Amino acid sequence: MKKITILLVIIFTFLFTNTSWGEWSYVTERVSGNKFYYDKDRVRKNGKYIYFWFLIDSLKPLERGVFSLTRYIQLDCSIFRYKSLKEITYRKSMGKGEMTSDFTPPNEWKYPKPESISEFVSNKVCEEHQ
Repeated sequence: MKKITILLVIIFTFLFTNTSWGEWSYVTERVSGNKFYYDKDRVRKNGKYIYFWFLIDSLKPLERGVFSLTRYIQLDCSIFRYKSLKEITYRKSMGKGEMTSDFTPPNEWKYPKPESISEFVSNKVCEEHQ
């Protein structure tokens, strides 16, 4: 009986905990103070594609009171291109607070510009997860 009670406590603890983004892994920072992260725990590989969440955290509002933005990215390391599948903005830092928009961008591949944050993040994710 004691084992069943302990098991039920453990199960209910996991079922009713708040969902969160896990640990964001720091990638780099711009002179402006904007910091860039990706969620290592949620990286998924399917065939030749890598899927991951990317976070931009800003010291100053990006637009309309938004302090952070998350993107779900599909990355093709073989020819070094990416596409944003989902973009969500938040009123607070680190993807917290009120969600202000939930946007699905056009279905188009982009190629990171040399020396850009996109290139830096794509390189890091490809190196660590390919």
